Amino acid sequence: MAYAGVGPGKKGNDDQIKHTYYQWVCFVLLGQAVMFYIPHYLWKSWEGGRLRDLTASLSNPIVPISLAKERCEQLVCYFNDLNAYAHNMYALRFAFCEFLNLCNVVGQIFLLDLFLGGSFRNYGTAVAAFTHSPRVPADMLDFASVNPMDQYFPKLTKCWFRSYGPSGSIQLKDHLCVLPLNVINEKIFLILWFWLVILALMSTLAMLFRVLVFCLPPLRAVMLMGRLRQVNRRSVSKLIKHFTFGDWFVLYLLSKNINQIVYLDLIKELSVDMEHKAITI
Repeated sequence: MAYAGVGPGKKGNDDQIKHTYYQWVCFVLLGQAVMFYIPHYLWKSWEGGRLRDLTASLSNPIVPISLAKERCEQLVCYFNDLNAYAHNMYALRFAFCEFLNLCNVVGQIFLLDLFLGGSFRNYGTAVAAFTHSPRVPADMLDFASVNPMDQYFPKLTKCWFRSYGPSGSIQLKDHLCVLPLNVINEKIFLILWFWLVILALMSTLAMLFRVLVFCLPPLRAVMLMGRLRQVNRRSVSKLIKHFTFGDWFVLYLLSKNINQIVYLDLIKELSVDMEHKAITI
């Protein structure tokens, strides 16, 4: 045997592994990059810079009092008068992009497994198991004792070249082909395996958490309280009951992007304005 799995064929029990992916690796990686960018592009298109406009001039550590008061009044008017209960679609689109991320990751795992002929699904675990307890094959025929990197990404393969002979008939010649790029490909797809598995787990947890947040108002109140200090929990709970999950979502995003003192004043003003309207009604 010149190399693991490379040698003369056996009649009757010859299991050949044909590697047809080699020349398409760069295009598949480019396609993966485009697929990962699609959810980001969709969200940026749907979001339209709304959060940037709402947080304009309020993200600095020091905000002038006059500017903070003016912008706070504008935001209170935005939430209570102009766009009350109008952010549900905004939040649902964000959740859809998160769901699209999950589908994207899971779909790419299956697509890569199909691209590599069914060898991607167990690639990471096989390499980890071999690295933990490497085995030296008694002969070069037993693939169970060969490094999975060499099994799925061989550096030396058997090739057949067809050429015309002197009389014009096709001649089939047997050669050994060196595939140096597989030294890089085996590492790329190993990193991709662990990265996609981690992303799939994190995306699943994020999706489940998003569903819980949208369905459970007390959880939304706890998350908002985690971004605030010196605010009555009862006031926050009343805000959560008054606003929809879409309004809460925008408020929560604001808490991450504006000055915390200004945000604290905003919550207090929203609570006061809500109570005032309730008394007036």
